[in-house]
Amino acid sequence: MPVVQTAVLTQLFPIPAFLQVEITLQDINDNPPVFPTDMLDLTVEENIGDGSKILQLTAMDADEGANALVTYTIISGADDSFHIDPESGDLIATKRLDRERRSKYSLLVRADDGLQSSDMRINITVSDVNDHIPKFSKPVYSFDIPEDATPGSLVAAILATDDDSGINGEITYTVSEDDEEGIFFLNPVTGVFNLTRALDYEAQQYYILTVRAEDGGGQFTTIRVYFNILDINDNPPVFSMTSYSTSLMENLSPGSTILNFSVTDADDGSNSQLSFSIASGDSAGQFGIDNGGVLSIRQPLDRESQSFYSLVVQVHDMAPLPASRYTSTAQVSIILLDVNDSPPSFISPKLTYVPENTPIDTIVFKAQATDPDSGPNSYIEYSLLRPLGNKFSIGTIDGEVRLTGELDREAVSNYTLTVVATDKGQPSLSSSTDVVVIVLDINDNNPLFAQKLYKVEVGENTLTGTDLIQVFAADGDEGTNGQVRYAVVSGDANNEFRIDSVTGVITVAKPLDREKKPSYTLTVQSADRGSSPRTDTTTVSIILKDVNDYIPTFELSPYSVNVPENLETLPKVILQVVARDDDQGLNSKLTYVLVAGNEEGAFTLSASGELRLVQSLDREAKEQYVLLITATDA
Repeated sequence: MPVVQTAVLTQLFPIPAFLQVEITLQDINDNPPVFPTDMLDLTVEENIGDGSKILQLTAMDADEGANALVTYTIISGADDSFHIDPESGDLIATKRLDRERRSKYSLLVRADDGLQSSDMRINITVSDVNDHIPKFSKPVYSFDIPEDATPGSLVAAILATDDDSGINGEITYTVSEDDEEGIFFLNPVTGVFNLTRALDYEAQQYYILTVRAEDGGGQFTTIRVYFNILDINDNPPVFSMTSYSTSLMENLSPGSTILNFSVTDADDGSNSQLSFSIASGDSAGQFGIDNGGVLSIRQPLDRESQSFYSLVVQVHDMAPLPASRYTSTAQVSIILLDVNDSPPSFISPKLTYVPENTPIDTIVFKAQATDPDSGPNSYIEYSLLRPLGNKFSIGTIDGEVRLTGELDREAVSNYTLTVVATDKGQPSLSSSTDVVVIVLDINDNNPLFAQKLYKVEVGENTLTGTDLIQVFAADGDEGTNGQVRYAVVSGDANNEFRIDSVTGVITVAKPLDREKKPSYTLTVQSADRGSSPRTDTTTVSIILKDVNDYIPTFELSPYSVNVPENLETLPKVILQVVARDDDQGLNSKLTYVLVAGNEEGAFTLSASGELRLVQSLDREAKEQYVLLITATDA
């Protein structure tokens, strides 16, 4: 590397006192537009029209130029009622605001300079304008007042509403005309009428007042109020007897008359018109009474459901006001007499279970029926409509069903018995029910294989996991007694095979080698899952087919042969080469070829491996030959 010498030369030159440099900074957009506040609360009068400007929003951006150009948008809360000009920031009402429809809005507004943005929340409260007049709850009011109403009592109430708020929604009630006598006092705040003095129906039957409802903003409406004075009812109706009693057959048809009541009332007009009803004792509505006092049957009667009725019959006059009506009552006792109209009804179960090994004469179930009639009409006898194969019998009186023949679930798994119950009425009534007898399984069947011998031939190179064959055993039992599981119990000492315990599929579990073991005889067992398992066995014969997986091997290689020179008797066999191949058939049939070391052609090799000398050798010319022989299978 060259060496460089340096020297410092110092020379005096004039040096200026200072150096002025002007640097211009270019703006980058590193400041977001900023609103003066994060949240703004506004109050806006309702009824602002479409397109009205509410306020102008301004967001400041410290950048300049294009980086300071701000656009405005409403992110949420507008409900199609507001719009913001993206350039000027003017907040505009897009449709007329209605406080009664919605009184508050919360807008989220965003200022954006194209890269950065900031948000502001604007809470808008819509203030009320008196744009609704009071509305009465009804188009007209009509009240009925009994003539004996107490002075000072509350006799009526009216109601008007105003959708405005505050003072605009406060309502004052006044009677504007037609109450010169001052009979009624109207509360200006509540709209309640109080009676100021006694009424007299005979002097005046009605009053009509004009009532005015006015809100705090001067809006008002008027309505007519009618007061009808009612006559007084002061005499009760009177039964000719205080209690009645009767008996009737339960099959009496609807519409039949039971009793006819005689009742009088000393009043006149509607106050003496009578209305009858059954006040109690007839919750099902089986009886009816008309306004003439005739008690009759309305619905069919059933002594078995109810044999006795204690009715309270009520009569009242038809005075206009329910509170002024007089009421009287009478007690009525009705006894129903029995008719054989109810067949026996079964209450015993319709399903029973019987093990298939149940001994003969065992009671398998008991039929039981009831008859709500009384006396002989309720006595019951039992019978089987169609005895099935003499397997069952029934006791006539006790209804006990006994087993009379042996059961075999595998032959018949269930029986349907039709049991008939007949009462002793005249004429008799009967009913029947079907009882299903389910025969329960007993583990009395072996899981039998479909074949006693299964044969399969597979290549010895079959992959592990390959399905070879599926064995199948059928079990006539059901449930766990008929569920079959499979297992290899012998013939597979090294576990070369696996059997699926549920499906019976036999698969290869380990690599197979015909040269080590050419065949297998497996004993497969089937067993059910009963508490005392029953079994069966079958034989699976697996024969392995040869695959050319062995290379021929010269076990004596290398061969060494001594040959005299100058032999005269030629050709001469000097060696028999032999290679081993453990395969089978064509895979083990070998052919020999001389492939190297015989350039002079002194040797020949037959396909069977015989090496022959075909030329006389000269040791002085060449004392050693190295021949290469290959053995190839077929």
